[in-house]
Amino acid sequence: MRNHRYKHWLTTSYMALAVLLGALPASLQAAQASTFSRWLSREAVPELQHLLSQHPRYAGQRVQLTSTDNNALSEAIVTVLKGNLAAHDGITLTVSSQTLVPHQGVPGSIDELNCQASPAFDYLLQVSAIHPAAGQDQVVLELLDVSDSAQPVRSWQWRGAFSSAERRHLKNPTLASTANGSLNAPWSGGDVNAAAQSLSREFACALRPQVETRLTLRWPEPSSMPGLFADTANTSRHLLGSYRELGIAAGESNYTVDVRVQRFRKDVWQLWLIGTPQQTRLAPVQAVTYFKISEQVSVLPGPVAVNNVAAKPVPPPGLGNALDFLDVQILDATQTDTGRSSADLQVTLRIGNRAAWPIEYSFTLSGGHFNHCVARPGYYRHDRYGQVAGNVEAGASVVRRLVIERAQHRPTPLFGTRKCAGFRDLDGFEEFASQGHKVTDFVRWDM
Repeated sequence: MRNHRYKHWLTTSYMALAVLLGALPASLQAAQASTFSRWLSREAVPELQHLLSQHPRYAGQRVQLTSTDNNALSEAIVTVLKGNLAAHDGITLTVSSQTLVPHQGVPGSIDELNCQASPAFDYLLQVSAIHPAAGQDQVVLELLDVSDSAQPVRSWQWRGAFSSAERRHLKNPTLASTANGSLNAPWSGGDVNAAAQSLSREFACALRPQVETRLTLRWPEPSSMPGLFADTANTSRHLLGSYRELGIAAGESNYTVDVRVQRFRKDVWQLWLIGTPQQTRLAPVQAVTYFKISEQVSVLPGPVAVNNVAAKPVPPPGLGNALDFLDVQILDATQTDTGRSSADLQVTLRIGNRAAWPIEYSFTLSGGHFNHCVARPGYYRHDRYGQVAGNVEAGASVVRRLVIERAQHRPTPLFGTRKCAGFRDLDGFEEFASQGHKVTDFVRWDM
């Protein structure tokens, strides 16, 4: 019965792609599945379903599907993946990275804004279907972590020959998404005004809960910023200053606004507005928009240059304890045998900075073993420590791995006490907000 259900699922998946392509009569759709559709059904989809629903790093995380190519075949693959993944327990798909609210001029009051929340996602699953000038047809699926998108965390690739129907759909262009500043539909070089309107509206919406009567913003002049981003930031500043409840100040202010540019991936860049409160009653705010530019732009994330000297932003006095702005999440905790009597322990962490200033951190975790393989505190014996240290830029998050090497691990000894490798004070990460002191060497402002 199980094999029958599996074969039925494969046939349904074949038919889904064939129906989308409109390539075959209904009676032949399952029988004449293409090489690519068999790979998609038998390998890619099952692996994605298992990974996104069972792996501790991805289970329960929000996933956005998108096509990187404007052709009907890529869009059909996205549709098939959505249908197969959305119906699987434990997988959460988002329908859009940002909801575009039509702009109808700058309101006189911040209260007139339509501050519609934008759905967020944690991972991006990209689909690309191409026919290179030389070589075999190719489909690439890439899973990217939004917080660290330099390289895909997982990828799947197929090479071969598309069917005639798939080739026709590959050549059939689809309309590009209307730019709205989201990751799926980033702005281009000619969208300065639209980008500034969207960015300033998002920033004003973030400020609105902080407004009692009026807020003032101090907006230092950014240096060493390419014209596209500088123009967008400058236009955003003028738009924000037009609200009755907001004003741009040269001296004392309620917020200092920092403009930051960083590469997200390949030719996609982020432009951030980061508002740092100058009073304890106010909360940090931020807004981000995306640009896609084909030409090379000489902007690197990190400190800005002032008179050719690198200058780090210094947190103002009274900002508070850096520990209060740091979020730590366990993505995975694994054990790898390194011989007959030891194992390496590894904890994968996502470390996020909610502040507008860089934070430096260091964590130390005890690793060891449990006598008799009983995972209770009284049976734990310490072997050695592991440490992870670094810094997190303002408004960013990073994925780091803490490794403890060669903890004792003899679950099936010929004689003597059974020992199973494990951690102590792992709850220090699981309950970081209240128990972070158990694993924290230091969390401080990056001065």
